[in-house]
Amino acid sequence: MLFKGLFFIFKEIAKRVEEELTDEDSVKQQLAELYRMLETGRITEKEFDKREGELIERLEEIEEYKRRKVA
Repeated sequence: MLFKGLFFIFKEIAKRVEEELTDEDSVKQQLAELYRMLETGRITEKEFDKREGELIERLEEIEEYKRRKVA
């Protein structure tokens, strides 16, 4: 009984982690905020370029993960 309970908990944790790591909407919201920050002068273009590249790379990783999972 205890094993089944622990297994269920670990399965739920894994599910939630996967959902969070593959949440495209969150990354897109971060990109939108980044554009607003650039437009209002809260970050430099250099900072924007660096962070934008990271977020776009993350979106590409999410897409690749989802493709592999479906296949």
